Amino acid sequence: MEILELTFQLGVFFAIYGFIWFFVDLGFMLLNGGKPRSIIETYFFKGIQYVFLVNVIFLFSIDMNSGNVAIANLYPIIFILALYFIGKFQKNQNNMMMLSRMGLGRTTSKFNPKYEIIIIVLSLLAFIGFVFRPDIANNAVAFWFKDSILDIESTAIIGFVFKVIGFFFLMGILFKTVNSFQYISEALFNKNQRKDSDFDDYEEIS
Repeated sequence: MEILELTFQLGVFFAIYGFIWFFVDLGFMLLNGGKPRSIIETYFFKGIQYVFLVNVIFLFSIDMNSGNVAIANLYPIIFILALYFIGKFQKNQNNMMMLSRMGLGRTTSKFNPKYEIIIIVLSLLAFIGFVFRPDIANNAVAFWFKDSILDIESTAIIGFVFKVIGFFFLMGILFKTVNSFQYISEALFNKNQRKDSDFDDYEEIS
C-alpha cells in the first residue's frame, strides 16, 4: 500500500513540476526573443529541467523518510523516477514517429534519442549523487520549486486537478509494471519451450 501512495504522490509532484517548468521555460524563451532553439539548446534546458526535478524529488524523499537519506530507502523512488523518464522518452519517440509519417519529422521534432538517454542517465546519477552529498540538494532554486509545488497542491481546485493526474500516473505505472512482468514471463516460457522442443528433436534423432 505504501508503494501505491508513494507512486501517486510522485505523480502529483511530477505533474505540478511540469506545470511550473512550462512557465519557467517560457520565460527563458521570451528572454531569448522567442528565437527557435537548436537541438543543443533544447537538450541543455531539458537537462536543467530534469536535474532540478530529481533535486526536488530528493528533497521530498528526505521528508518522506524523516530525514533518512540511506540509499536503501530510496530504491522505490529511483525506480519510479526511471519509469517516469522512460515514459517521457517513449512519448517523445512516438511523437517523432508520428511527425515523420506526416513528413514533418526533421523540420519540427527536436527529439534526439542519444541526447535523451544521456540526460536521463545523468539525471538519475545526480539523484544518487545527492544521497552522498545532500548539501548540494539544499539550494535556493530547488527549495523554491518545492515550496511552489506544495502551494499549488494545497490549492482547492487546481490541487484536485493535479491529484487526478497523479491517479492516472499511478494507473500507468501499474500497467507498465504488469506488462513488463508479463513480457518477461512470456519470454522465459517461450525460451523453456524451445529448449524442450530441441530436447525432443534430439531424442527422436537418437
